[in-house]
Amino acid sequence: MKQQKEERYEATVPDTLDLAHRSEIALGGIARTVDPDNDYLIWSEIFWANNPAYMQHNYYDLDLTQKNWEAMAQLRATCGSKEFLDIEEGMEKHLFSCLDKKDGLFYVKYNPKQPWNYEGGYTNYPGVPIKKIDFAAIIPNEFMLYAMVIRNGLGVTPCEDKIRAMVRGLIDIAIIKDDYAYYPDGGKGAIPYARSRSGWPDTNEPTIHGEGPEDGLKAMCIHRVMRSMSLWASQSGDEQALEFAGRLVKFEMKRHFWGNLADPKNVSSADQAHFSRHFGHYLHVLKAMLEYGLAARDSRVLDFVRSGYDYVRTYGISRIGQFSYTDMQNRSLLNPVIFNEVGCILGDMIDFGIKLSRAGLGNYWEDVDRLIRNHMAEAQFLRKDLLERMAQNRPKIELPDNFAPGRICTDNVHERMVGLYNNDMMPTHAGPARYLQCCTGTAGRALSRTWESILENQGDQVQVNLFLNRASMWLDIDSYLPYEGKVVMRNKTAKRISVRIPAWVNRRELRARVNGTDRCLSPFVGGAYQVFDDMKPGDTLQLDFPMAEETVHLIAQSEKDKYTDYKIAFRGNTVVDIGPRNESPDVYPIYLRDHMKTAKKAPMKTKTRFVSNKIIKW
Repeated sequence: MKQQKEERYEATVPDTLDLAHRSEIALGGIARTVDPDNDYLIWSEIFWANNPAYMQHNYYDLDLTQKNWEAMAQLRATCGSKEFLDIEEGMEKHLFSCLDKKDGLFYVKYNPKQPWNYEGGYTNYPGVPIKKIDFAAIIPNEFMLYAMVIRNGLGVTPCEDKIRAMVRGLIDIAIIKDDYAYYPDGGKGAIPYARSRSGWPDTNEPTIHGEGPEDGLKAMCIHRVMRSMSLWASQSGDEQALEFAGRLVKFEMKRHFWGNLADPKNVSSADQAHFSRHFGHYLHVLKAMLEYGLAARDSRVLDFVRSGYDYVRTYGISRIGQFSYTDMQNRSLLNPVIFNEVGCILGDMIDFGIKLSRAGLGNYWEDVDRLIRNHMAEAQFLRKDLLERMAQNRPKIELPDNFAPGRICTDNVHERMVGLYNNDMMPTHAGPARYLQCCTGTAGRALSRTWESILENQGDQVQVNLFLNRASMWLDIDSYLPYEGKVVMRNKTAKRISVRIPAWVNRRELRARVNGTDRCLSPFVGGAYQVFDDMKPGDTLQLDFPMAEETVHLIAQSEKDKYTDYKIAFRGNTVVDIGPRNESPDVYPIYLRDHMKTAKKAPMKTKTRFVSNKIIKW
């Protein structure tokens, strides 16, 4: 099929949530926090609430540069921006220079100008001396492989030879045992989960019980190589990659990695993908398992993953995307720590909702709609003035003075981070925190994937899943939500349009018009979709319905033994007000949505709409 050209045209549209616009802002945030003076590595930590604020390089650079490079391609496919291509090309050149031509693996190479690459996480257990050697850590390899598969699939970075070489390299260095496979931590005195060029010093199987910080979680999280292997197998038919991914899944599904002691005894906790530790780690693993389950059509794995997804939905205020949990890893029951993660967890939960729905494993579109409109939208830093106010109301600090030259940066930090995604957020504010760039990579890709999933095309049929703004090759959507119960679809090619009607819409009061003429509604298909046949190019389909408004009380844990009752006002799925609020000037306030509470007409704007010709294969 001949590829269509990208299009751009002026249009007057509702000034409501626009994921293409948000993608352009996110792309800028990533690009501005890349360091061209240090091999185009990302500034992986941002101390944004400090006075003064500063960015810092850390060993995370080696993971998050790949992740953000991957996200940039998807964000660019969504918004069509041509900005920052030089930054993206610089990142690509350095990342490719780390690939070994012999074994295909991504190597961290010792650079005395970047000592931070050897100072934490998988490179420095307590008491283990730093070894100034090249090493292939599993996580950077997995991130690089996944990024190459995504970008290769988009056609922006053709690199099939590099993908195949890395797939074989990662299989070759794994330990195969019985019907499963794993990567060893290397034992004491080694760089954990990182193989030097001379091989693994110790090949013992890692367990959930370890000596290092979050060691058990690493034993799991390291093995999400199954994600990129499975996606590559789906795209290429590589049977060896899929078979190896299946072995990693069998290792990950060992019962001692799973379970929550707080569950009732009659719940088979470990078999239901329940857990009690770091949500981000476990969700990453479950998402990797989902990729394998879909590629291999493995019903046991898919059931396990869906159970894990439903389990996470029981934490915090899932209706708005606020997932709070107590991390008991390496902490006593008397000293729990409450986490309110946003970017990574929400990004994964959105991916889950889309993929599970597409696979017929449930209808989770309502979850996706709620998350993207609320906590995901609020997690993106959009206001420099609020960031600056927060830092200015914090006590002055002394900057680190024992770091290598170039490790920290204080230049225009708040301006540069506009567009990035927060990683720690309560229901009404983001508090003083250290920011990790992992969240923008995960949230950024979920932003693009939600945009893509607003509608789906197959031949002359289009399925509309979400009432969000979108321009496409097949039809354009103008969404007036949450101001008005009105959605307008301007048809270009479709003969049949299937539209998912949100759960909150009163279907008895739903009205449809084609070119201004009332259209009788057909019986709902699949319990949610209204089908419109005999559509012609140029037709305008308009749906009208009353906006449902309700106020609910939902409870979230904020501190040890402390729970807050939040009063939340909704219009449709959109939060328009929430309280009680933290009015302190040293927090970053969210849900400043007074303009949505009473207005009955959507504001309008004239903008350039971009029609992408790329399909994100994920």
